Amino acid sequence: MIVEISTESLKDFGISANDYLYLYLIHQKAHDVLVSLSLDVDLEALQTKGFIKLGDNVEDHIVREQFLRKNFTPFEQMWSELVSHFPLKVTDPKGATRILRSKDANTSTNAAAKKKYRQYLKPNPNKHREVVKALETELKIRRDGGTMHFMQMLSTWVNQHTWEKYIGLDADEESTDRRITRQL
Repeated sequence: MIVEISTESLKDFGISANDYLYLYLIHQKAHDVLVSLSLDVDLEALQTKGFIKLGDNVEDHIVREQFLRKNFTPFEQMWSELVSHFPLKVTDPKGATRILRSKDANTSTNAAAKKKYRQYLKPNPNKHREVVKALETELKIRRDGGTMHFMQMLSTWVNQHTWEKYIGLDADEESTDRRITRQL
């Protein structure tokens, strides 16, 4: 994973490169990368400055708006959020693993999907919330139905606007005929 750090941002925030990298990795949900690094970070100071809300463990830490607003454009934030919700890989019933996306939201592998998603949101960025909710619905339906291994790759999912199939669905609603239908 390649992370670019602006020295101007470090000066503006009054934090070290380690602090910045820690916040960035928490935001990207790259906990495995974070654990593999030995970063000297003052978590209490980051919390006092309002950059992070500390949880019981690393996975529960939340990067706050004050850090995100200055480091990510609104679209970059939306793209990172979408990618962080999207599964990294799935395993089929025979045990074979299939990779669905790159770990880092900003890799060249994700570039075409990112461009397509930007075009989709351009007229109305508020559609992003609807897309993320539809993704969460699809993931719940697939997990409950044991069909996660049929999940599309991120690029296919974005290109085909697959979220549109799940908008308006209630994943928790029980159906007697086991079909998924839309609410009118």
